[in-house]
Amino acid sequence: MRFAVLLWLLSILLKLASLRNPLFKSYTKSISFCVAIKTKNNKGRAFTFHRGKVASTRSLREYNAALVFLNAKAGYRVLKEGTQEAAFYAAACGQLRVEGMAIFVQWFNEAVAIALGKGRNYAN
Repeated sequence: MRFAVLLWLLSILLKLASLRNPLFKSYTKSISFCVAIKTKNNKGRAFTFHRGKVASTRSLREYNAALVFLNAKAGYRVLKEGTQEAAFYAAACGQLRVEGMAIFVQWFNEAVAIALGKGRNYAN
C-alpha cells in the first residue's frame, strides 16, 4: 500500500512540475515515451511523457522501460531513499532490475530530480 501511495504522489509531483516548473517543461518538451515503476508481480504505475505533458496510470500494458522491484517493500524503501546508491544496492542484491532501454530510466530519474528542484539546468 505504501508503495502505491508513493507512486501516486510521484505522479502528482510530476504533473504539477509539468504545469508550473519552466525547467521541467524545457527538459520534457521534446520527448514522448512511457516509463513504468512496478513490482515483479505487476503492481505499480506507468508515467507517460508527451511533449511536456505528463500522464500517469496504474495500467502497465505498454511502456518503453521499467524499474522492476522484487516486491513492494523493496520498491518503497529504494524510492523513499531516493538515491542512486540505494538503487545500485538494490540492483546488486537482486531486488531491482531494469526492463527495456536503460537510457529512458536515466532520463526519468533526471526528470524527477528536476521536479524536486535537484536537477541540472536544461533551459535553452
